[in-house]
Amino acid sequence: MPQPTEKKLAGYLWTGLAVVVCPCHLPLIIGALAGTAAGALLSVHWVLGLVGLVCLFLVSAAQAWRKLS
Repeated sequence: MPQPTEKKLAGYLWTGLAVVVCPCHLPLIIGALAGTAAGALLSVHWVLGLVGLVCLFLVSAAQAWRKLS
C-alpha cells in the first residue's frame, strides 16, 4: 500500500502532466516542436493531436483528482 507522501507526489505529477497536455496548449506544443518530425505530424494532423491530448488530459486530471483527494 502506497504511503501518503508517495500518493501525494503521484498526485502532483499527474497534475503537472494535466497542465502540460491541456488542449488549450496545442498551439504552444506545435510551436515548441517546430522543425521536428513530431511538429510536422501535429501540424498536419492537428485533429488527431487534439483528440489525443483531450483523452490524455482527462485521464491525468482524473488521476490527479483521485490521488490528491
